Amino acid sequence: MRTVHEAITLPFTAVFVIGICFFINWMTSPGHWWVQWVVLGMGIAVISAWARAIKLAVIAGLLALGGKWAYERWGEQGKAKLREFLQPPPPPAD
Repeated sequence: MRTVHEAITLPFTAVFVIGICFFINWMTSPGHWWVQWVVLGMGIAVISAWARAIKLAVIAGLLALGGKWAYERWGEQGKAKLREFLQPPPPPAD
């Protein structure tokens, strides 16, 4: 969930940070626009967050397809075998 949260909120954070830095740059040194480096860094961060979210979505989709395929292949019988496998072992007899 953190990855999705970052992919959604980071662009808004980037706009806010860039706006503050632009204002500071404009007020202190308008002849030297260093704010472009902030824009570049925040752009890289946003693209990176979106790439992680896309990767997460692709992996989740592949897992869902794998589960759908397994259920279609083995159905209720496979589900019962999996539940039996996941049961804890019986306690040892004294």
